[in-house]
Amino acid sequence: MAELTALHTLTAQMKREGIRRLLVLSGEEGWCFEHTLKLRDALPGDWLWISPRPDAENHCSPSALQTLLGREFRHAVFDARHGFDAAAFAALSGTLKAGSWLVLLLPVWEEWENQPDADSLRWSDCPDPIATPHFVQHLKRVLTADNEAILWRQNQPFSLAHFTPRTDWYPATGAPQPEQQQLLKQLMTMPPGVAAGNGCAWAR
Repeated sequence: MAELTALHTLTAQMKREGIRRLLVLSGEEGWCFEHTLKLRDALPGDWLWISPRPDAENHCSPSALQTLLGREFRHAVFDARHGFDAAAFAALSGTLKAGSWLVLLLPVWEEWENQPDADSLRWSDCPDPIATPHFVQHLKRVLTADNEAILWRQNQPFSLAHFTPRTDWYPATGAPQPEQQQLLKQLMTMPPGVAAGNGCAWAR
């Protein structure tokens, strides 16, 4: 698939730049599942799958995600086709390594706001799941307006925007970053005394 080739190339760019990115798959369950498996096979990684149902080997329920905090994963899937736990989604995003995809699975785009949200049982007083149209409509606006996210909808052509290259990223090693090295070099060549500037003071 040409889409997978493009995403593979973009993944390498993301890793160099030290960023993570959101990829939304919106469609029928079979379509979402099939495309997620293709992504998993094309892009090596841990592929942690967050879902109320054990759809994958490396699976965790949203309520148990807190037990994984402090660990890091390369690529993850957040299944929100039957309910959107916003707290779990935020927590998952903080566990991803640089160059990772956070794949968000959603119902058919046009039907999403009318679908009962199973996560509503966690915070509402209703005995059955309720639809959350205002929340969903807000999320749809945010996802549509986010130029850094990729929205892939069933029965819609796949469109991959051009992402302007960023400066290469280097993981922290304890050594000074290039900007810090330059500043240290300037400080070491200054005459003894106190230097002040930009609201800061240094003594040598």
